[in-house]
Amino acid sequence: MKREDLIKQCRYYSGEEVCPFTEERMQWFWDMERVYVETEGKFVGETETYHKLDGRRYTGIPHNLLMVMFTGWAKYTADMEKHLEDFYDLMEVYLDIVSDHISKTAIPG
Repeated sequence: MKREDLIKQCRYYSGEEVCPFTEERMQWFWDMERVYVETEGKFVGETETYHKLDGRRYTGIPHNLLMVMFTGWAKYTADMEKHLEDFYDLMEVYLDIVSDHISKTAIPG
């Protein structure tokens, strides 16, 4: 998939070199999308672990982007299974927060 097509799937990252956001969570979302684009949408990371945990799918998040975010989140989580709901809560914020900053009709996914 072309870089431009991957960027179109992003909510926060638009291809810029410097993150335009000041809020920490939005910076994290931006960076996770940047990694997704830079890995050409082929990031695998903790996919196997996520599947073993029977992780949720999100229609508004490409699976490999979800794996970038899960892997990034999991690096700082001692017990992924025990705290999986925290990750789901973060994904709900990811899906909701952008609507505070851009029109819902312009949100990918």
